[in-house]
Amino acid sequence: MRPQFSIIFFTTLVGMAQGLLFFVALLNIEEPFLSTPFLSMLALPVSFIILILSLVASFFHLGRPERAWRAAMMWRTSWLSREVIALPTVMALTVITFFFVNSGMVPIWVWAALLISNLALWICTAKIYQCIQFIQEWSHPSTLSNFILLGLTSGGLLLELLLIIWNGSSVPLGMSLISGTNFILLFLALNLKLWIWRRNQKLKPKSDLASATGIKGSNIRQTSMGFMGGSFNTREFFHHQTDRVISNIRKIILLMTYVGPMILLAFSMNSPNIAQIAIALLMHYIGLLAERWMFFAEANHPQNLYYQRVS
Repeated sequence: MRPQFSIIFFTTLVGMAQGLLFFVALLNIEEPFLSTPFLSMLALPVSFIILILSLVASFFHLGRPERAWRAAMMWRTSWLSREVIALPTVMALTVITFFFVNSGMVPIWVWAALLISNLALWICTAKIYQCIQFIQEWSHPSTLSNFILLGLTSGGLLLELLLIIWNGSSVPLGMSLISGTNFILLFLALNLKLWIWRRNQKLKPKSDLASATGIKGSNIRQTSMGFMGGSFNTREFFHHQTDRVISNIRKIILLMTYVGPMILLAFSMNSPNIAQIAIALLMHYIGLLAERWMFFAEANHPQNLYYQRVS
């Protein structure tokens, strides 16, 4: 598939905000772990700003943005419609949490609702792609697992950076635990991604030229793409990059998304440093953009059997 950068920015930004909100809710659901000033002046505003940015990015993918509200009308059957409902719900609960935090008392149901709404948004976003059964690279539970794990890693790194910025040299008790948790999440996400790549390499098309064209025969050979020039089908369903470019992007993903941040986190476990965490977060997000590009690019649409490039 041809990656759309608006969707790449949307899914990576909203995932980071979800991860931050998820950890904030999880750490405070039983008893206050994060201070009220930190939540009201930094964590919640930052998460809401990122949610706004992700919402703005999503509008660039729409042909008629003024009709975006209509997408929610098909919520009974469409995961996209459910995502359109889930995202404003998360934003509304973030605002509600902000007001409760400022009032000095946050009920458990608010934190629980924030946790559940973020999980629901992850499910809706992933299911948009996972439910497309004819794209084998997406139609697998690993799609949802990958979205959640990468959202947690980016949100966890952002939370760690915000905590260091807020506390300065006075590192709070448990910072090493947060670094260790982020390290484990990155390790799990790395192994999942390697497994996904191995799985995708072994996939074989369920269709062939005979079933794609409706022509019966065992020795069908395509000699023409069917067009003297390009078309929507030849532009939108293939990334048009060489194997060398794809191989280099995979290396960037491994280094920037996983290995580099893991090394920096390993050094920061004993002595957390703002520069190390900031670089780790920056590297991770750049790698995350490449990872999401690859997620779309490696999806092989069955129509490419018919519109494939013929040398």
